[in-house]
Amino acid sequence: MTRLSRRRLLQAGAALGVAGVAPQTSTEVAAQTAQSPALDEFVQELPIPSVKEPDGQREGADAYEFQQTEFTHSFHPDLPDTTVWGFDGSYPGPMIEAEEGEPIHVRVDNSGLPSDHLLTVDERIDGTTSENHPNTDGPVPEVRTVTHFHGLEVAPENDGQSEMWTSPDGVEGPKFVNEWQELPMEQGRTTSTYHDHTLGITRLNAYAGLFGLYKITSDEEESLDLPSGEYDVPLVLQDKSFNSDGSLSYPEEYVPQFLGDTAVVNGAAWPYLDVEPRRYRFRIVNAANHRSFDLGLRNDSGSGVPTMYQFAPGHGFLESVVSIGSGGDLDSLLLTAFERAEVVVDFSDYAGQTLTLTNSAEMGPELTDLVQFRVSDPDQAPSDPSAEPTSLSLPSPTSYDEDDVRTTREMTLGVTVEDGLITHTLNGFTYGEEGSTVYPRLGTTEIWELVNESGGRHPIHLHLVTFRVIGRGPDGTEPPDPNERGPKDTVRVDPGETVRIIAEFSGYTGRFPWHCHMLEHEDNKMMIAFHVEGGPLQSYANEDGVIGSEGLTDAIADWRTSDLETEDLLEVIDYWRSGDEVAE
Repeated sequence: MTRLSRRRLLQAGAALGVAGVAPQTSTEVAAQTAQSPALDEFVQELPIPSVKEPDGQREGADAYEFQQTEFTHSFHPDLPDTTVWGFDGSYPGPMIEAEEGEPIHVRVDNSGLPSDHLLTVDERIDGTTSENHPNTDGPVPEVRTVTHFHGLEVAPENDGQSEMWTSPDGVEGPKFVNEWQELPMEQGRTTSTYHDHTLGITRLNAYAGLFGLYKITSDEEESLDLPSGEYDVPLVLQDKSFNSDGSLSYPEEYVPQFLGDTAVVNGAAWPYLDVEPRRYRFRIVNAANHRSFDLGLRNDSGSGVPTMYQFAPGHGFLESVVSIGSGGDLDSLLLTAFERAEVVVDFSDYAGQTLTLTNSAEMGPELTDLVQFRVSDPDQAPSDPSAEPTSLSLPSPTSYDEDDVRTTREMTLGVTVEDGLITHTLNGFTYGEEGSTVYPRLGTTEIWELVNESGGRHPIHLHLVTFRVIGRGPDGTEPPDPNERGPKDTVRVDPGETVRIIAEFSGYTGRFPWHCHMLEHEDNKMMIAFHVEGGPLQSYANEDGVIGSEGLTDAIADWRTSDLETEDLLEVIDYWRSGDEVAE
């Protein structure tokens, strides 16, 4: 049953739905969301997210306290103000700047949100009713939030997982642990997002505005002399639809994809940015619910366009700088949902000209133009101390030796119909199903072969780890794209394709999700878990830290099923014989 709150019933022009992907059922066929009002492009300047300063110290770490509230936001000067949700009253939320190895603590207070959701909650989706939370007393609150720092290596209790939610009136989800998230910020330089991750309503909370940016800087990064300060610009790409009164338009019933008809960058519809004829760094983040962006540049007032030089895929650095554009290593820059890219663009040869960042991905309503760059024409060329991108000597990215791989797993992406809803699966399972969890061991390296049998594209995201793409194509043996040759946490898997990734499961034990990052797919259960177990020794030790007869028996059983290497079994036997305590 779909529950529509009294307040939302009063909103005029509410969205009715968008067409789903094949196969469709009668419950999935719906009208497109209301067509947005016609808006002139490039009549407002690109806003730049503010930087959040620490609110104090907690246990020696910088402490950040966020308030989630409902407020109005102007997406376009010709559109009535829009009611949204956000962090600290801004859309998108303010950026957190952290340094590698310097931990931060974050607390999010959602008591300022209303009890009725801004959008319609479809109770057919798991997580929205008490039936999905058997240990929860009373009804599940309509408004629930939990914040996940995408791409961080953190302990599970600090990971902002989907059942760790709280409600504005203090109801806690079944797996809520801490009020404060303790984030070590240890995995090197990163540009990423913090965003909502609540079971069953992530797509609604994120679309309403619960997301922002964070970055981790490193000494290695500083030594590269990349463009900095006002010449270091984030570009958060989204698609939205609006009703005539300015309110957000989104389907009232679940659909497996949402594609808006208005391009929004940093919270502004079709903005422009005045730039100098010099080099700029752009941190590009695809924060759309579902849409992919295939990016290029167009010259609107002259000939030729500058090359985009990508040096990072979100984490760390690429093996080498990748040129993007006509005649480059890649013709365009393709980003699926929640993938990121960091590029340098040199406007030096385009003084007085106007260029547009364009999108050529064919998905739903056409969104060709995104943001415009207006290059000034000063009498004297500006000073530019930043490094020429083609001469960058990038630090070597983390790599993994395939000879160290303990396990290779085939992980399939599928699709089915459950209760009249198109539902995507992982290994034939959906969220919470018994038998769906896999169990990597702490400190071991695995290859996952992501086999896409679903007929559609999926950006697959793993919590806890960064990985390297080592193959793609029909059988996974073709080389990764040039701009995939560096550490990633989200990877595009096209229909009929196998993408092979390699990762070391280190840092923390416990349960972590992996899922499609198209938020509609994630909400309808395209998310299952992996559980990192203690290393080969710890996992067989008893509560006293000693390997006894029972632990030895378990180890032999695992060895017989090839779940334990011979060398590890021999080490277990040595500890069993000696009776020594296994060190942590």
